[in-house]
Amino acid sequence: MTEARRARHNGNWLPAVALLLPLAFAQPALAQDIVEDPAAAVPAAPTGGGMDFGDDTQPFELGADQGIEWRSKEKTYTARGNAVARQGNSSIAADTLVFYTSGEEGSFDRIVATGNVKVTSGSSVGYGDTGEYDATQKLLLLTGSNLKIVSDNDTVTARDRIEYWTDRNAITAIGNAMVVRQDTRINGDTATLYFADDPEGNSKLSQIQADGKVKVLNNGQTIYSKHFAYNPDTDIALMTGNVRIIDGGNEYTGQRAEIDNKRKISRILGGGERVHTFIKPKSSSSNTAQ
Repeated sequence: MTEARRARHNGNWLPAVALLLPLAFAQPALAQDIVEDPAAAVPAAPTGGGMDFGDDTQPFELGADQGIEWRSKEKTYTARGNAVARQGNSSIAADTLVFYTSGEEGSFDRIVATGNVKVTSGSSVGYGDTGEYDATQKLLLLTGSNLKIVSDNDTVTARDRIEYWTDRNAITAIGNAMVVRQDTRINGDTATLYFADDPEGNSKLSQIQADGKVKVLNNGQTIYSKHFAYNPDTDIALMTGNVRIIDGGNEYTGQRAEIDNKRKISRILGGGERVHTFIKPKSSSSNTAQ
């Protein structure tokens, strides 16, 4: 089968899926892998009720080059070959998609994506080798090499995994996490981006947080701390825990620092400890008579 086969949910999936599955049965290599009981009735496909990162009021669409199979005993749907599931402004694409259904309400409880995973949610696009969505936890987990999420203004990368918590509107990068935002680069053991809806209902970044061994490069400054938080609306950054700021030849150390980029005001506090500032003297060589 060379053409992409696609099924749509418009209130009733059964006719579309019933047409798809006999085509998959015709593939000799797949015949033994499709259903345990070929005579079993083909149920309605999942409506996407568990796809909380999408709009479940919108039609759910599933397509794949090599067909879609239903396993009655396991209650799973498997889409193979450039598989893509779409709903609203969200989608999951992978070499293989497996949907684990509840079997009662026609919704799915879990999605497993394998190979060349690409997840789209609004203007954000995530990449990984494998992906798994758990509808109970409302958690989308990306793992593998070259983990990355790209949005309009930010790029997030991680070594170990990227978690997208749909009910919290938060993305967490774990393991050598890095957030690149215009001229600013934020590194940490973990980094979390929080989102909120604006008055028009569009999701926008509300805060960036980094923890662990934090290093921030920003407009010629290098900042080290244990914790870092930045609010893009106020343009204020807050650092706590062994703060060290290097700005040219000058260096500032303390336990807490605040940088207000709009008002051009910076503060560093000791948190009960002594604050230290080192300011490099101006070179006197330019004043030396030749």
